[in-house]
Amino acid sequence: MEYRPYASGDDFRRIDWNVYGRLGSLQVKATEGREQLHIVLVLDCSSSMSCGTIKPDKLEFAAQLVAALSYIGMARADSVRIACLTDTPVSSGFGPFGRRARLPQLASDLSRIVPAGLVDLNAGLAGCLDGSPAQPLVIVVSDLLALPGIARGLDALQALRADIVVLHVLSPEELDPRLAGELELVDAETNEVLEIGVSLDTLAAYRARFTTWLADREAESHQRGIRYARVRTDRPLASVVLDDLRRAAVLR
Repeated sequence: MEYRPYASGDDFRRIDWNVYGRLGSLQVKATEGREQLHIVLVLDCSSSMSCGTIKPDKLEFAAQLVAALSYIGMARADSVRIACLTDTPVSSGFGPFGRRARLPQLASDLSRIVPAGLVDLNAGLAGCLDGSPAQPLVIVVSDLLALPGIARGLDALQALRADIVVLHVLSPEELDPRLAGELELVDAETNEVLEIGVSLDTLAAYRARFTTWLADREAESHQRGIRYARVRTDRPLASVVLDDLRRAAVLR
């Protein structure tokens, strides 16, 4: 049995009163026949995560989701670390955190994250576990916008015996774009410009290809036995955590 000092908000039923009688301090049962999980929350900070006009954008929503999952992990007395995938070869981040008292600082750090330009997601995933304990739970929160997909990154994580969850963040604008006429599309990560004329046929072709791409990303995970869930930024965060992630067996 492991213990930690009682903190505001802890369940009184988990206080060990025998320990209080001996030591005179409130101690909470941190584990009851359960090993502590080492959780690594991987946040994609590429600039594609911040494109669009509807708020919250994907990056802001993903940061809020990471904060919520961090709280759940710390409430279970697990160790939580945040890895931010940026344009540098080595992922940055903060943690590990083990107590809910650290949540305000974690939320403050997440709120200051800015888009990082073009990010090699596969390289970032392959390097995000440097220094992590063995067999962590890795939760990838990303829009998965990488031309070759992220199979190589997932394979690298599995080679390190990680238990992996992929949370695919999607905005309503990419699911159902409302565009028409002659437009200049600017790549959020490379600044490349594409001039196109948008018609009903163009939108129909886009939706068909996007549906195929979504299916490919889901298959990429399921073929490896990895849990996968799509999360929409126009869904309330509480509904995503309590409903969507439970249905996808991400949370139990």
